[in-house]
Formats: sequence, C-alpha cells, structure tokens
Amino acid sequence: HFHGFQHSSFASHPIMKRAADSIAASASQLSLKDEESSQEEPSSENLPQLLRKKQKNLEEREAELERRIAAFEKGSGKIKRPCDVLHLNVGGTLTAVLRKTLTSVEGSMLASRFSGRWDDSLEKDKDGNFFIDQPMELFGPMIDYLRAKACETALAPPVTTPDFENEKKRRDFVRMVEYFGMTPGVYPTVMEMCRGEPQTADIGGHPTLGVFAREWATFTLGVRGHNRPIISFSVILEDVERAQIGWVRTGHFVKKLRPGDHKGVGEEKYSFGLDCQRGGILYEGSFTNIDGLSIENGAVIRVENKGEQFLVNGELVASSIALDETFQLPPDLQQYNLTPAFSGKGKWRICEVELESSSSEHKPTISQTHI
Repeated sequence: HFHGFQHSSFASHPIMKRAADSIAASASQLSLKDEESSQEEPSSENLPQLLRKKQKNLEEREAELERRIAAFEKGSGKIKRPCDVLHLNVGGTLTAVLRKTLTSVEGSMLASRFSGRWDDSLEKDKDGNFFIDQPMELFGPMIDYLRAKACETALAPPVTTPDFENEKKRRDFVRMVEYFGMTPGVYPTVMEMCRGEPQTADIGGHPTLGVFAREWATFTLGVRGHNRPIISFSVILEDVERAQIGWVRTGHFVKKLRPGDHKGVGEEKYSFGLDCQRGGILYEGSFTNIDGLSIENGAVIRVENKGEQFLVNGELVASSIALDETFQLPPDLQQYNLTPAFSGKGKWRICEVELESSSSEHKPTISQTHI
C-alpha cells in the first residue's frame, strides 16, 4: 500500500518526509474519490477491473514519490544541519567547528557562507577541509569567543571580546571581524533603560536592536564586553511620542535606573539632543527652535561623531561645525565621554551603529542592523 512505502534515506530527511506525507495525503484523497466514484454497486463482472485500476494508480503514485526523492537528493545532497561538524583549514591549521557556531551572528557574511547553501562552491584544501585564508591566531580567538557566547549564562561572568597587547594584531583582528560582517556579534551594542519602569518596555537585540516602550522612558545605547565607544548611530521612528534623541555624559547622567517621573535627553543636566516633537535642540534644559524642522513618524534620525552633526532623512539640521543654514551646537561637546541616549514612548529601532576604530588612520566600523 502507498502509506506503507519506505525509502532508505526517507527517515533521515525531515523535509522529504513532509513532502512525502503531502504526496501520500493527496494520493489518499484521490483514492478516496476513486472509491466514491466507483461505489456504483460493483458487480462481479467489473470488480476485478476496478481493483486493477486502483493498484495501477497506487503504483504510479509510489513511482512519482521515488522520482521526487531522487531529484531532491541529486539537487540538494545531504541536508545541512546546525549540529554539523565542519572541518576547517585555517591558514594551514586544522580545526573543527560546529556549523551553528559559524552561523551564530545572523546577517553576517560568515553565517551566509557556512549556511549550507554554498558548501559545494567554497574553497577547500586537497583533503576536502573548508579553507579559511586567515591566520589562526586571529580567526581562532573569534571562534573561541563565539563558543563562549553560546554557553553564556546570567550567573556566569560576561563573555569579553578578544583583545591583544600588540596593537597591530588588534587592528588586524578588527579588520578581519569587519570583513566577515561579525562586528554586531563580536563587538555587541545593547540598549538599557536608565529612566522609567522596566516592566513597561520591551528591548530587542541584534539584528533588530530597538525598543517598544508602553510608557515614556529613557534608554541608553552602550557596549558590552569591549571598550570601543559608539561614535555615530541612526534611529528609525516607527511610532513614537515625544521623541528626544542625543547624547549624555558617561559617568554623570548614567548612574542607575531611576523609576517614576523624569526629564528626558537634553532636559536633564549633562545631556543634549534633538527634540523631535518641538523641532529643535535641547541642551541641559535649554531649548532652541530650528525653523522649518518638522519630524514625523517614519523619519530616520542620524547622529554623527558624538553629536557633531544631526541629520533628519539625510538632511543636515544641526552641527557643531559652523555651516550655513544649520543650527550651530556648542563646539566643546565632543571633549567628553558620551553615550547615545533616547527618550520617548512607542516603538523605534537603532541601525548603522558606528564604533570607534582601533586607530585614527582607519575609518569607524559600521555595525549594520536591518532597516
């Protein structure tokens, strides 16, 4: 019978099993229709003919299932699973890594490369090991970091990003991490509430870094496990009331969570920012209107170089550098250690976070989050 059909690779392929179950269900439905259409009080004369017809239909459907399974195996080969052990040749050093370790940073080039879709086309050595053209002294620490993150718990000390005493090696590591698109995973940024009631907000991490605040609150964007400061970022206002976006003085404004009523970014001391509702700049409680500035939900606010420039939908609206037709910010803000901060009620997302480079001659690293 059709439902009793077995195949040697059938049980080991969940996707094929679902496909087979679907075909089997269709076959059963068709068979049932055949039965219903043939229940015209069969006589002894036509009963053998009906049975032969049914048997032929079942054989044809079994053959079709065999054909589909064979085509699947030929086209896709072995199904790739997160628990697959991948054998790598890293700059001449052999090692083994779980596929899920290499693909743990969603959206990265490394995750795409070892997703399983491209295994047949990736570079391999003469023994069939995947070849990584990087020194093991750089690639190894990154893999060890990802392994540690995979078993991180709230009770254990936080996992820290690899660091190197040799500055050149540290720069090379940062460059490699950026090349593989691993910056959001290896140099993570996190949002935390610093004013408000924690139970009133949902905070998302990479790759959807953002906040849904049911009550007006203030949040900061910081780094975890490393010391590369954030210098620029963008905010997408999805549906926000009274949004205030800017910077606060690290170590002064950010001390501990304060519940209850509070002032926002730019209203409190040691903070400045863009007041999206009123259309102007707030600096330690002092508001300056920017003529013609109107910011609506859906806008993208870009804050560059620790508040040196504020852009709304790509248009420069305020700068600490004297430019024509822009509001001039106080010129001394960048001398302090600053932390990005946001006040508002509603939903907004963070993207295009830039971290300070490992050295001044390199451009800042951009941590891309899906817009």
